Amino acid sequence: MFGFIPAAEGGSILSQLCAFLREGITSGKLSPGIRLPPTRKVAQELRIARNIVIEVYEQLAAEGYLTSRVGSGTFIAEGIQVEAAPRLRSEPVPIPESALSSGSKENVIDFDAGTPDLRLFPRRLWHKYVKEIMDYGADVAFDYGDYQGIRVLREEIARYVYRVKGIRCNPDQILITSGTSEGLIMLASALSPLYRTAYVEDPTIGFVPDVLERLHYDIHPVPVDQHGMSLSRISPTDPAGLILLTPSHQYPTGSILSIQRRQQAVKLAEAAGHYIVEDDYDSEFRHNGGPVPPLQLLAPSRVIYAGTFSKTLSPALRIGFLIVPPPLLERVLQTKAGLNLTASGITQFALARFMADGHFDRHVHKMKAIYKKRRIFLVEQCQRRFGDQAQILGDEAGMHVQIAFGGARYANIDWQRSEAYGIRLSSLDDYARIKGRLPGKMVLGYGKLTEEEIGEGLRRLHAFVQSHTQP
Repeated sequence: MFGFIPAAEGGSILSQLCAFLREGITSGKLSPGIRLPPTRKVAQELRIARNIVIEVYEQLAAEGYLTSRVGSGTFIAEGIQVEAAPRLRSEPVPIPESALSSGSKENVIDFDAGTPDLRLFPRRLWHKYVKEIMDYGADVAFDYGDYQGIRVLREEIARYVYRVKGIRCNPDQILITSGTSEGLIMLASALSPLYRTAYVEDPTIGFVPDVLERLHYDIHPVPVDQHGMSLSRISPTDPAGLILLTPSHQYPTGSILSIQRRQQAVKLAEAAGHYIVEDDYDSEFRHNGGPVPPLQLLAPSRVIYAGTFSKTLSPALRIGFLIVPPPLLERVLQTKAGLNLTASGITQFALARFMADGHFDRHVHKMKAIYKKRRIFLVEQCQRRFGDQAQILGDEAGMHVQIAFGGARYANIDWQRSEAYGIRLSSLDDYARIKGRLPGKMVLGYGKLTEEEIGEGLRRLHAFVQSHTQP
């Protein structure tokens, strides 16, 4: 297939074929409109299972590289910018020397979209590592600690993001934070002398505009559709600033930022001097295909990558990280020191050992299978309860779905009153800067709910909807 030859030590055939096709499309070797061979023919040619080829096609279609036409086949998508030269370097970028709710009501089923299943957190195993640090750890684990974060954890994270996400970075580019919100506070503070404008997804998680408003940024809300942020709404003549994105799984809509828009974001950033803040909060949990490649891979010098362990392990650990382009590193690190922001040394050392021994990878793999099963169950139950009244939108990823009720009779429902029916959920409008554009669209989180709770919660939601739409 187009000269593809798998490498013996290049990882899975699925990931190799995905990478081969992505590179062929972005380099111009595979032109827009080219019809890909049928999956059965590719499977026979490469002597692999047809399901692998189907998964590759579905993965690249979700990312915007491919498009399917019923009865005609699968084609290279239009509108993808061809790169004149590769952006990635073969070696890590050198670093300058100077930059070295409590109170839930009883029996209320909460479709909260932000919390993993804490019942499955590996408590005994985690206790073992914390106990080892407490009993035998060096004194530095109990001190205020390095503002940048302990070296061994930064090294583990650098290995992880390269192995799983393809990000090449020096451990000295990594700053340990107590979570994404602290990372944003730090970045917005550090860059405020340079920028006063922020372009944010609309809708988006509430702390993003809250942080930026407190630091007196001029916020430009940019609408989100099924392909992510509508970057054409940002003019090339608009002021340089921060573009804040959740490209791998937009929150709360669940959409993926397509490759066309990723390239558009990079082009905007390079032309106007923007920096992109990529919040990759849950890409480990993609349930159909592999993780979507980070936007950071397209422009390591213009993208600040933010990761977190809140969704993969537990928010109580209060551990996240930033991968910062070298020109910004000293400025951000000085701001972090000035704000006296550090994370627990005990937790950092325990997490580093937890990752080094392979337990983090195993836990993510286990939870991915569980969340996938719950999502399938939730979608099936929604279809059974609501039929064509509602549509499930967003990529098959993470721990939440978007459910959209169509028709004018759903537009004026006061969804907050659903708690009287024993359920708690949020509307997309709750996350929107510009209200009223997203009627009848809700967020259903399933990460911390059992299948029994999901089923009962949807039964209650159906009763609530029926009571507010019956003539």
